[in-house]
Amino acid sequence: MTSTARKQRESLRPEQGLVHAGNLPHDQAADQDQGQDVAGSPGTGSTPMGSALWRIFPFVVPYKQRIGLGLGLNALARLFDLLPLVIIGQVVDVVTTQAGAGLEVRLLAWFGVAILGTYLALAVFQSLSDFCLDSMAQKVRHDLRLAIYGHMQRMDAGFFEERQTGDLLAVASNDVDNLEHFFSDVTTSIVRLAITFTGVYGFLFWLDWRLALLLLAPMPVAILAVRFFAVRVQPQYRKARMAVGEINSVLENNIRGIGVIQAFTAEVEQLRQVAKRSTEYVDAAIAAARERARFIPLIYMVAGVAFGLLVTVGAGMTAMDQGPSLGDFTTFILFAVRLVLPLFVFGMLINQIQRSEASARRICDLLATTPQVMDQPAAVALKDEPRRIAFQNVGFAYLPGKPVLRSVDFVLEQGHALGIVGPTGAGKSTLVKLLLRYYDPLTGQIRINDQPLSGIQLHSFRCHIGYVSQEAFLFYGTVAENIRLGSPDADLEAVRHAAHVAGADEFIDQLPKGYDTVIGERGLKLSGGQGQRISLARAVLRNPPLILLDEATSAVDTRTEELIQANLQRFKQGRMTVAVAHRLSTVRHCDEILVLVEGAVAERGTHEGLLARGGVYAGLWRVQSGELAYVPGDDNERI
Repeated sequence: MTSTARKQRESLRPEQGLVHAGNLPHDQAADQDQGQDVAGSPGTGSTPMGSALWRIFPFVVPYKQRIGLGLGLNALARLFDLLPLVIIGQVVDVVTTQAGAGLEVRLLAWFGVAILGTYLALAVFQSLSDFCLDSMAQKVRHDLRLAIYGHMQRMDAGFFEERQTGDLLAVASNDVDNLEHFFSDVTTSIVRLAITFTGVYGFLFWLDWRLALLLLAPMPVAILAVRFFAVRVQPQYRKARMAVGEINSVLENNIRGIGVIQAFTAEVEQLRQVAKRSTEYVDAAIAAARERARFIPLIYMVAGVAFGLLVTVGAGMTAMDQGPSLGDFTTFILFAVRLVLPLFVFGMLINQIQRSEASARRICDLLATTPQVMDQPAAVALKDEPRRIAFQNVGFAYLPGKPVLRSVDFVLEQGHALGIVGPTGAGKSTLVKLLLRYYDPLTGQIRINDQPLSGIQLHSFRCHIGYVSQEAFLFYGTVAENIRLGSPDADLEAVRHAAHVAGADEFIDQLPKGYDTVIGERGLKLSGGQGQRISLARAVLRNPPLILLDEATSAVDTRTEELIQANLQRFKQGRMTVAVAHRLSTVRHCDEILVLVEGAVAERGTHEGLLARGGVYAGLWRVQSGELAYVPGDDNERI
């Protein structure tokens, strides 16, 4: 983030309307410069074909020696690919000149052996060339995929809130695979065509320059046709790649929410949504195919004119002894076929290059996207573990004019626990996200050990945090692997202890394979409460000095929560704890409790002090404890 943008953010006050980072003019200008967003929508201006592919080539540079070897072997393969045509011409001359005089069988045998040798050499050199270039393409695909995933890991939370997951997956998977095909097959074909065209035409010009010029006469028409095709088809492939990302997003969301779709009998409507996006892809693909269908006949016409002129004029010149010999004319015809064939292949290559260009553009746009929350150039590592946290007049908003937090102040010392309660939408989870530095405050400042959080390197701070979100996210794998997420080197004894503190050991031991049980994608084989306890065990295993609990026990029953709270009371000693909760019993033992209402701190104090005050917190406590019936419209309704 630039210093200018940061000053703009810090100068905004809650009463003036807070603006999220993604709406700053700086970001709009960056998007305009890129000409296309990550989703792959076409830019307003036209760009030269291949411009995005050239931006991918830095990933190829580390393998330049492998590429050079592959291209050199390819050139040798082309040489031995063309030699049989020269030998055939020599055979024709021998047959025509020695007809009736007795042909030497030994000479013809040597011609046969020579042709066999050229094919063997072609097979060896082509196989080695393909291996060099294919292995290079696989390594480039590997590097690209890691670069994309590594870049996405550095992006801030706002980036993922504004992008469709399926589209990001399409970039990291489909688009990378398209480029692998480009580097392994398309580039090989381009080099093969270039070598074949220059080599063949050079030989033809040496053989008979008049026929060579005649063959070249229709070529400008073919070049214009290729240019016209490239300009017309490029936008269609961009639309197609964007549609693929949208289809992936819809399918991913619907598969994850298939139970909800079935429960609300929304199958027909969701099928219509998938069909709509699939139709957009089909329309773009058909439009590209339509342009290709217009292009191919023109190439055939150019090839037909060139070849017709060659056969007519060349045969006449040979018959009148004013041109090459019959053998040379035969070689010329065979070489001319090789010269015309690249025109057809080149049309198909343009088609594949356009696909690769669309993928390369989406990849480049993603890699060029900078996170709004990142380490400042002068950021330093946190030398000691966090011992003191201070929120100073902190304000934040996701949308302009709709502040979520207003002038929040508090101090949390080592060994103390802070409870956060309030109504839905009061900013409780946002406060935790700011503390994790998923976002930067728009006003005020967060300080860690008297240092601004924005001036501390992210990794050096986050490695001291144990975080449990209100929606426990579990990964495909075993129970132990999920608990070890932030502590991959922890032994099984430490994992078991963490599970015990989180109240998860009892149900884990009852699983078919205990800690080695595979729990499925997103933990679908477990209940919500079981998933929360594994997520809590993950945080405990890290043994962090700062614990962030965002509704960490909302999905467990009261008895299990009491057990977890008892274990956590001992675990929290000597640490800082921030606990967000709706159940006030979860935070009643905290050293201080903040009551957030509409983003501002309405009340603060201990559990007993807030009850004695008789305000919002006391009213909610009476409702939850059963001392007071719920009355719609009173202060309790807001909590």
